[in-house]
Amino acid sequence: MNLNYRRKMRERHHAASQGDDSADTPHLEHSLVARGEARLVTTAAELEGELAHVREKGVFAYDTEFIGEESYWPKICVVQLATTERVVLVDAFAVPDLGPIFELVADPSLLTLVHAGTQDLEPVRRLLGKEPANTLDVQVAAAFAEMPWPAGLEKLVERFAGHRLSKGHTFTNWDARPLSASQLRYAADDVRYLPLVWERLRAELERRGSLSWAMRECDQSGRIPARFDEESQIRRTMKSWPMKPAQIPTLRLVTRLRDEIARKEDLPHRVVMPDETLAEIVKQRPVSVQQLSSVRGLPKRFAQKYGDRIAQAVDEGGKMPPEKLTHGKITEETASDRAAIDAILAILGARCIAMGLAPSMVATRGDVSRWWMSRATAAPQPLFEAGDWRVDAVGNWLEAFLRGEAGVSIAWRDGRPTLVNEQGA
Repeated sequence: MNLNYRRKMRERHHAASQGDDSADTPHLEHSLVARGEARLVTTAAELEGELAHVREKGVFAYDTEFIGEESYWPKICVVQLATTERVVLVDAFAVPDLGPIFELVADPSLLTLVHAGTQDLEPVRRLLGKEPANTLDVQVAAAFAEMPWPAGLEKLVERFAGHRLSKGHTFTNWDARPLSASQLRYAADDVRYLPLVWERLRAELERRGSLSWAMRECDQSGRIPARFDEESQIRRTMKSWPMKPAQIPTLRLVTRLRDEIARKEDLPHRVVMPDETLAEIVKQRPVSVQQLSSVRGLPKRFAQKYGDRIAQAVDEGGKMPPEKLTHGKITEETASDRAAIDAILAILGARCIAMGLAPSMVATRGDVSRWWMSRATAAPQPLFEAGDWRVDAVGNWLEAFLRGEAGVSIAWRDGRPTLVNEQGA
């Protein structure tokens, strides 16, 4: 999907949102839900006053509306903040210095509530040079309370607040001004109900005895990944266009160069050089700007501007020793291995569901496969790392189960599967 097409889609959604309040529902009346319309902040002085209120409350919800497909770093358009008393929408174009907001998110004395917040938290590290601190992702925590992973905000608000959100405008022109009343309401509702959701979710996790697990997972999953993951980009390219070991050094150098160009031009990787084009360069080995201009998918302006650098990377890569990438598989699964892995995954999944844990949060089939296949090797791998909450939740039981020292019993009670009479856990 090219940038022009996505921009046109946003424009259509934006046009549809103008004056469209037909799907709005009244706000939920509750002491933990801010009443009234959101406050739109357009000056640094207004922001200072609102942040003083947030700091005084100690707990706040945080979100951002951004456009991520047109630039290297997502372009923040609106920042949403909410306490139990008010909702604040910060126009990031009118107030370009968002540092004071990020300072709050990085303050360990405050609790920041987010939903699927990894992308929203990333600017804190990049622009402030600090790590987000004391953040709680309700999407993660809900996976410990019989909710699927991942669950959308609408589902969480309906489950824990008993309220249905209005139809939203997530894919819209957030960089257009003025924003419609419907868009502003959507942005406000992204944070308005998080304090209530967290309060009720926290109480349920405490009742279940899984609050500490949820907090540990929020801490682990909240670690922000690097914007440029060289290995994953190389593997993604090779998944569609396999290469010989002698070609991988060139692929690596051109992948690095693509990231450098994307940062400099402030464009996504795929706009600078799609994966298919990157693979073509590696295979065709162009050594001049003229040859580069014939590579399909490489914009002519980049071929002209960076042609010498690309040709140099191709030349250097060709002189490097071959490189063989491992694929993460210890050995191929036999029919009996597949049967055992599928059985373990099914039993483990049933036990997780009976405990109120989302199975996909605990382990994927790939996780179980790598662990199972390594058990017969000289260096068996643990299914879960030492100190991971999963060891306490299911890891110790699973090892005992495979030794024949533990079992699992599940009964249907109160409309849901429940773990009962478990021996040896």
